[in-house]
Amino acid sequence: MKKLIFLLIGLLAGYCAFQWYMQTNTPQLIMVRTLQKEFNRAVDNYITALRQVAEPGLVVISDPEKAEGKIKEVRAKLQEIIVTLTEVKAIEKAKKLEQDIKVFCEKHQIN
Repeated sequence: MKKLIFLLIGLLAGYCAFQWYMQTNTPQLIMVRTLQKEFNRAVDNYITALRQVAEPGLVVISDPEKAEGKIKEVRAKLQEIIVTLTEVKAIEKAKKLEQDIKVFCEKHQIN
């Protein structure tokens, strides 16, 4: 039974490693992934800033407007590159990112 469990864990680790190293990293996908990372970082900063603003008795050093600006910047960059994308996978990821940004902006009332 232990051998079977170790075999399954080994196969799972091998599959994960294969998927990780064999990802297609075309320039268009890299651009979209970079924008996705920037958006995620800006969302994290925005949420952290809102939490700090809500804590009473602390000197507020957070700046939610800066995070909003970064989100708007990512949205503008995405709109610029989305018209130039030709790969299907990159277009799908860009559309998903565009939808995520739209939902986030509507939820937090960011123009």
